[in-house]
Amino acid sequence: MITILRHGEHEPAGTIEDTLNAKNEPFTVIRLYESDPVPADPPERLIVLGGQMSVNDEREFPFLVDEKSLVKKAVARGSTVFGICLGAQMIAAACGKTVYAGEKELGWRTLTGCNSPGHRFFPGQFNVFHWHKETFDLPEGARLLATGTAVKNQAFMLNNALGVQFHTEVTKEIITFWAKDLGADERDLILKDSEEKLIENRILCDAIVSVFLAGWKW
Repeated sequence: MITILRHGEHEPAGTIEDTLNAKNEPFTVIRLYESDPVPADPPERLIVLGGQMSVNDEREFPFLVDEKSLVKKAVARGSTVFGICLGAQMIAAACGKTVYAGEKELGWRTLTGCNSPGHRFFPGQFNVFHWHKETFDLPEGARLLATGTAVKNQAFMLNNALGVQFHTEVTKEIITFWAKDLGADERDLILKDSEEKLIENRILCDAIVSVFLAGWKW
């Protein structure tokens, strides 16, 4: 069984959930924003989604304390973990690294794969969707898999955990909602870019989910 940690009403699993359903893979969604309890023991397969909060907002969102503990145990145990945006930052924080203010990235960006030995998953250059304003230091022993111009640490592997700063799960509907409060020009540019780049993003999402299901054996 796959466990998905969801942090907000408007941060769903999107195309990840679509892919899991298409593959008939069972999963359960823990809605932390609705006070669902954080599991005490790490599952064999864990997906940690994004969210509007910071991993540092433990006073406002007390569940973050238990969530960090769960993620720390999952990484140490060797569970198959996939962290997206806040989820990637959660992996870093759970492993003792700092999450802090960084370059705000909203919309589509081009990243470069680092071709780490044994983990040549990301292509030389690829487009992904960003929606974040914080970054993190890599945990000890982590391998950098992808980097960007504005924000260096974009994807990394630690034990059996993959963290990505970008959003592989977004759909047109998700992006439209997230961008609704932006200025008209910025919003329209993001939505225009999305028409073409969502196709590439869905292919990447499907590929990552497939390898996630195989225990990151690619």
